[in-house]
Amino acid sequence: MAISARLVTNRILAGAQDQNLAVTITAPNPIMDPSIGRPPLSLAIVIDRSGSMHGPAIENAKAAALSVLRQLDSRDAFSVVTYSSSSETVLPMQRATDTNKAAARAAIETIDDDGGTCISCGLETGATEVARSPVDGGLHRILLISDGQANEGLYDRDELAQLAANKAARGVSISTVGVGLDFDEHTMRRLAEVGRGNYYFVEDTVALSAMFSRELGNLSQTVASDVRLVATAGVGVRIEEAYGYPMSRDGGSVIVPIADLRAGETRKVVFRVTVAAAHQGPLVISQIDVGWHRVSDGAQRAAHAIAEVDVVDDPSAVAATVDSSTLLIVEKALSARALEEAASAYEHGGMEGAKQVLDRRSQAVRANARYLGREPIELLEAVSRDAIDGFAKAPAQAKKATSLKAYELAR
Repeated sequence: MAISARLVTNRILAGAQDQNLAVTITAPNPIMDPSIGRPPLSLAIVIDRSGSMHGPAIENAKAAALSVLRQLDSRDAFSVVTYSSSSETVLPMQRATDTNKAAARAAIETIDDDGGTCISCGLETGATEVARSPVDGGLHRILLISDGQANEGLYDRDELAQLAANKAARGVSISTVGVGLDFDEHTMRRLAEVGRGNYYFVEDTVALSAMFSRELGNLSQTVASDVRLVATAGVGVRIEEAYGYPMSRDGGSVIVPIADLRAGETRKVVFRVTVAAAHQGPLVISQIDVGWHRVSDGAQRAAHAIAEVDVVDDPSAVAATVDSSTLLIVEKALSARALEEAASAYEHGGMEGAKQVLDRRSQAVRANARYLGREPIELLEAVSRDAIDGFAKAPAQAKKATSLKAYELAR
């Protein structure tokens, strides 16, 4: 695993200031043996069948479940769990044989909507089923298909997130699929983030099959699971937040969960840090430690990096060390943040508030034109334009699409 950590510049001025620390994690890219294929998957398909899923939402959820079921094969194992006010194991964990998949399809078609929404019930039962898998090794996942509107069991968003984080810490990652236009994207996205999985929103059920085909196809290249980034601040430095990621604190360190990594894949995390640089000379901003399990043999692995700068008194010397690639990573993370702020501004103040947020972001991007170049600026400005157009034409869809775009852009 290759780890890098640096500020946009290699030098900073003395004094108190905000800086952005960009961390990149690049998975190794070994020569893959096509005869081996992807690692086996133990999957719990957890379907929300609560009353709030009535109508197109429950039909979309069933279509999503059927789509992923078609793409499993005999090396895999699966179970089907539903939940409303409580959870039910429709089919216990079993091999994905043609016979078992046919039984699952028949059972999924009979699912109807009724009752409250106990997401925690579904997650608990799904994790129990994954633990019963007859498959040795491989990847362990829960696929949560829901409108994300919890009102029973653990319905506080923080408590739900902690539950998902606990399951991920035990090796069961959680991917979420928001269905319809009424689902709570904040809850569904956060569960995927702390659950070290992926977050999806697909309004059109026709696109579900292609989406899951990509997801399962990526398993063949997965080389690292249970990935965790720990950033420890240097003297005079405080890590304030991770743009677009959940973050927990442990003393002077912060912990960020990272989704499984494919061969050669790069994941980016940008931290906002406050720096009190009292003296000129070298200054350690942060030590970065990344731990993961190697999928090929389950071995625990680790890698490390140090972010360090020189504190100087010459602004021109600082400007001379701007790194364009790091600046682009930071600008994408800031644009992701702006998308979320624009969605909130639209919800509370309408189009004008959202437009002001995104206009400010475009101005900030253009201010870095000499470092970024035309193509990255056009790309980031297009993101803002698309969001504004979406709010003007179809606000419900735009809210979901903007959240998904922010999720993708921050990574």
